[in-house]
Amino acid sequence: MKLPISTSAGLMLALVLAAPALAAGPDTGSPSLAAPAPATPAPPATPAVPDAPASPQAPAPDAAQVTAPPVAAAPVPADVDAADARKTAEGLPASVEDVQIVASWSEGEDSGVWRTVMVRSASDPGKYRFFLQQLRVQDGRASLKSTEEVKEINMIEGAVVGYRADEPDPAAPSSLTLFFEIMPVDGEIPETYQLFYTPGEPYRFGPASN
Repeated sequence: MKLPISTSAGLMLALVLAAPALAAGPDTGSPSLAAPAPATPAPPATPAVPDAPASPQAPAPDAAQVTAPPVAAAPVPADVDAADARKTAEGLPASVEDVQIVASWSEGEDSGVWRTVMVRSASDPGKYRFFLQQLRVQDGRASLKSTEEVKEINMIEGAVVGYRADEPDPAAPSSLTLFFEIMPVDGEIPETYQLFYTPGEPYRFGPASN
């Protein structure tokens, strides 16, 4: 059967147009996928570093071997010390008008200081009574050992304007010598009197020899 020329020409044109599609293969409706890239090998794992062994702990000391440090004695608070000193000062009678530490003494292993106390007479305000006290000092604390009144001071006609201790005698370290400056009632120049005192012996008092 012979087709008309127009029909043959149309068929050939359709084949020509369809050739590229046939060459590309059937359309599946999905885009073509490129070949996957080869996988990059993972770097080798770093070997784990073993943990350092724990330091051994020292055993706890035995309670029986632990010695507690010595505890120092607590100092007396300043306010308490000041209060005690004030109480002592306020406890002095108003008649006590002079108190002095005049010299030191020693006798064997015993030692201390001499203290003088001048007290206004209660019966005659113009007169004074003079006391000599021997204080023993141990570990920084003083205690009263003896008290002696120098009675001549109360009987003299004049006023004590001052007194001082002589230098200790190395040959008699437990003895005391005092010099008094006494102003006579009717005089203008003080007179010097001297007291020699040795524990356990009668004292000597009178005008100074020099």
